Amino acid sequence: MSEIVVGVPGPWRDRRELVEALARHGSDYGLAGDLFVERSTGTSCGFDLDERDPYLRHSFEAAGQGEFSREALDAVLAHESAGYLVFDEPGYERARAAARFASVLLEAGGIAVAVVSAGVAHGRERWLERAASEDPAVIQGLFVTQVDDRERFYSCGMHHFGLPDAAVAATLGWDEAARLLNAFNLHQLTESPTLASGGTFSAGAGSPRFRLAREPYVEHEEPDSPTYNPHGLWSLEPLSAPRR
Repeated sequence: MSEIVVGVPGPWRDRRELVEALARHGSDYGLAGDLFVERSTGTSCGFDLDERDPYLRHSFEAAGQGEFSREALDAVLAHESAGYLVFDEPGYERARAAARFASVLLEAGGIAVAVVSAGVAHGRERWLERAASEDPAVIQGLFVTQVDDRERFYSCGMHHFGLPDAAVAATLGWDEAARLLNAFNLHQLTESPTLASGGTFSAGAGSPRFRLAREPYVEHEEPDSPTYNPHGLWSLEPLSAPRR
């Protein structure tokens, strides 16, 4: 099962402090047992408040891909607890709800955001700036990242939308590969295309074409990992040698 799991470290020493912090920022959001609830819409998700984790700074440094300053990482280290939002159903609107709920935790004192189910982390200002966007590309950027396994670059996180990820040979180069993977995944997200192995994809007019081949995700992640994509991935194979 694909889950959206988002963690927000904060200054709350216990659940009572978090409830009080949420109340100071409005009445629409609150905790009800093991649920985090948006009262105006009835939307909810699973919620856990974990004790301080001394290794969380390292996790954010690794997942932040160079975004976090030393000061920001020290702020993560100083957290008292971390709230974890768990959405057990994938989909674009569920991802938007996760973005919204994480923003509420930030406004209640949260320090930063980790999308645990994609292995990527974002700073407070970056998240708040982008989470309310109506642009699917921006939302995709919060929940999907790219990974280098030396032989190929592949995306991680499209299972949040109930879709396969994508991979391309590392010979393409990191920047070009990232543009291609982002374009292909956005095409999946916004166009709902009918894709099949043997079909082709191009990022735009005049861009190289790539042949599609559907693969399982198992060579990248274990099935019990939160970052595993049960929908597999599309391998994008160039029809001719990439231009340099």
